[in-house]
Amino acid sequence: MGTAINQRSFIVSCFACLVVVLLADSWCCGHPISGVQKPDPRIPSPQRVTFVLRDHPNAKTVALAGTFNNWNTQSTPMTRKGADWSVSINLAPDTYRYKFVVDKDRWTVDPKNSQTEDDGNGHINSVIVVSPKGLASNLGTKLSKLNRTSFHRRLDVGGYKLYINCEGRLRRGDPVVVVDAGLGNSSESWLGIQPKVAEFARVCIYDRAGVGNSDLSTHTQTSRQIAEDLHNLLARSGVDKSLVLVGHSFGGINVRMYASMYPKEVLGMVLVDSTHEEQGARADAVIPEEIKKQFPPSALVVTSAEKIDFKESFEQARKANWHADIPLVVLTASNSGPGGEGPLAFLAPKLEQIRQELQQDLVHRSTKGKQIVATRSGHFIHRDELQLVVDAIREVLDAARNHR
Repeated sequence: MGTAINQRSFIVSCFACLVVVLLADSWCCGHPISGVQKPDPRIPSPQRVTFVLRDHPNAKTVALAGTFNNWNTQSTPMTRKGADWSVSINLAPDTYRYKFVVDKDRWTVDPKNSQTEDDGNGHINSVIVVSPKGLASNLGTKLSKLNRTSFHRRLDVGGYKLYINCEGRLRRGDPVVVVDAGLGNSSESWLGIQPKVAEFARVCIYDRAGVGNSDLSTHTQTSRQIAEDLHNLLARSGVDKSLVLVGHSFGGINVRMYASMYPKEVLGMVLVDSTHEEQGARADAVIPEEIKKQFPPSALVVTSAEKIDFKESFEQARKANWHADIPLVVLTASNSGPGGEGPLAFLAPKLEQIRQELQQDLVHRSTKGKQIVATRSGHFIHRDELQLVVDAIREVLDAARNHR
């Protein structure tokens, strides 16, 4: 029995020695055994990158989405600490585009990152370049194409924060161009216009409460409240109180309300297929009662995710009855009238007549009013005939300089 045990011990010992020798031989010759990989010093290691979205205390969830996770809104959730949200991930050296997704459906850029890029589809993304540690490397990023926003942040306007994005050099004595987008549209709908206007003026686009990068309002949203919010936002941004206001659709009512409340600040205005405060009432008056009965009550009521009280907003605009003697260009789309289908198709000519009459009324709101018809445009003139809008802004800006 003793001999057998000694033989087994000898065999085990020899096998252990053989393994040690094989391991030593494989490593000394530069060929590790299968399953053990030696790091390649030529390949830069991934870097630990932390993304932070600040000042979102009311958000229920925030996720990080970008080119690194195929814009997946669920794969990279962020963790809240106080009012801030953050997440750290490993990224190989490269250039990445990203956004934050607030409460599953509101996409926002990183207000703390001034490096952004227009994706070519009417959206702006934040951009981060991850470089290898200790290595000089050209990652192929054409940084000259990135839009280095000169002012790009969220600011408190009274218990909630609004996003503002300003471009272009401020020339001494010149008004600043400020844009209010149409209903449900964020500032991104003006990304095509902004860089062109920035070539000759300082231009600011912003998001109303509940849209784009801005928080929900703690107030009932009306045109008066929107104008007050914008006034506070511009003051916090340090924007000079000499403005040329541009309003598209519902934004047109808002900028007229702003001019009514702060007339000394507004030196010119461009209305881009603007809504008129009498438009709803005039249209409702020509729809026969028997046809109205075919629709549920909610079908003829304008609604929006912005939770705007339109009835009150229109009433505010009627009472304000804005008139002035400032340079004004009214851009009217020739192809944005009612369509020719459905129960109201027979009313299309009448509704278009009403629209044109109200556009003429807007022209006469200023002694220096002028109308330009966008013959190739639908409701979004700044998309369909971009240069027409740019030229109108330039015209009003030049006239405002002289007027001032």
